[in-house]
Amino acid sequence: MGISLPSSNMSSPHLARHLTLFSMVMAVITSTIGSGWLFAPYFAARMAGPASLVSWVIGGLMAYALALVFAELGALLSTSGSLAQIPLLTHGRLLGFIGGWSAWLAYVSLPAIEVMATMEYLSSSFPFLTDDRGGAQVLTTTGMGLAVLLLVLFAWINLAGVIWLARWIDGLTVWKVSIPVVTSLILIVATSHWENLTPFIPSRIEESGGVLRAVSAGGILFSLLGFRTAMDLAGEARNPQRNVPLAMAIGLGVSLAIYILLQLAFLVAVPPELLEDGWGRLALSGHGGPLVAIVSGLGLTWLVTILLVDAAISPSGTSMVYMGAAARVNWMLSRCGLLPEIFGKTNKAAVPSVALLSSLVIGVVILRLPAGWEGVVNFLTTTLVIALSVGPVSLWSLREQWPDRPRPYRLPFSRPWCVVSFVLASWAVFWSGWETLSLAALSIVVPSFVFLVIEWVRGKAIQWRGGLWWFVYVAGLTLLTGLIGDGRPCACAMQWQLLAVAAFALAVFPIAIRSRLKHVAPEATVMLAPD
Repeated sequence: MGISLPSSNMSSPHLARHLTLFSMVMAVITSTIGSGWLFAPYFAARMAGPASLVSWVIGGLMAYALALVFAELGALLSTSGSLAQIPLLTHGRLLGFIGGWSAWLAYVSLPAIEVMATMEYLSSSFPFLTDDRGGAQVLTTTGMGLAVLLLVLFAWINLAGVIWLARWIDGLTVWKVSIPVVTSLILIVATSHWENLTPFIPSRIEESGGVLRAVSAGGILFSLLGFRTAMDLAGEARNPQRNVPLAMAIGLGVSLAIYILLQLAFLVAVPPELLEDGWGRLALSGHGGPLVAIVSGLGLTWLVTILLVDAAISPSGTSMVYMGAAARVNWMLSRCGLLPEIFGKTNKAAVPSVALLSSLVIGVVILRLPAGWEGVVNFLTTTLVIALSVGPVSLWSLREQWPDRPRPYRLPFSRPWCVVSFVLASWAVFWSGWETLSLAALSIVVPSFVFLVIEWVRGKAIQWRGGLWWFVYVAGLTLLTGLIGDGRPCACAMQWQLLAVAAFALAVFPIAIRSRLKHVAPEATVMLAPD
């Protein structure tokens, strides 16, 4: 597939290809190991106790199932911001906007969340950065100013071009891999409270159900879904047909191994006296974050210093990657005619500058949100999994719509794999809970209706049939969560919840397949080079 180099104007549909396999793997790892390693082990342990190790395995299997689906899609398209392009290609403009908006909503929020995590950890040494309000740490005026400066710095690095971004990512990732591994080994050797691991499956009902709830609400999927960065940067990768799926597999595997080691270290490092009332009542909050609280209790002041430095470095690398990824999703929406053309403008470094600056502005606005890390992450995970759930539908559809298109990577047993991954994504959305899912659904549905009205006024073909199934799908999941989810009026046992959601997903999936376009949307194929 031949790709031309871009010019700096809007007429050029392509971005420059400078990223090697190593840089792609580093991008996946650096977008996976961000603030998640600083918080997810704590929240997962509170929800599932020692069985949080099982939660990580479940989350890893879910992420890997989706990664294989998107490995074929990423190698097939090899364009940046393709999460916005895929649903448009198979189901038309309405679903294209829904998928792109969902992905962009999650991506554009992530840099701000990572910066908030940095401020929370640094507040152990600089308490003037945050205030405790209602159990959540909120940025002070000083903290807000510093956070905004960091976002501006990340935007400037992205504007300098993908080569500069790759250099920053490569250097940061070596650090980001080393510190969690070293910290985990030190905690295991220095504490070794192996008695904390029994009973492995918690006896409390709320903690047993938390094994699955921790996957979505505990930050596990949030931490592991960084594999998609390889797709978002595919348009700037050398030999994307080989490097995109490889980068996903290698990056996800390395990251999952690090997280499981870190979770084990956290479990055996908690002082047993703090667990007298169970894991669900473990309290390590306050200024500085949970890992700093444990390490400080061990008297390892030098490690506290390293953790605080890493709290600035790890989220910073993730922020830079996702600020660029958000801009590329925005750029793709514009190129495909789903957003105004101005968002498709690139600068002399072939970077979508207007889209990047708009992401910066939204990130600054998100810094004002009063919610804590756990609540915001649950919302963003739900939004992103909703976007990713379209992938299995699109992969199946493209096998029918585009059978002769060269596929450098072809997923074996793709049809059963698509069905399984769609069910897994539906479970993940369900586990987010009623409050989070209803809010996430509104944040996507309302802009989608606005898009419909604007398209109707402009006399554009809406292609509503291709997107109608999605509204049924999200409405059904929201209704199920509100009725049979934990703590809801008709709450039922975990196995019945899983069966109900799986049955609903299996009923919707064939409807989604039949709703595809007869042929791929031509406005989506303009970004692709000839076969």
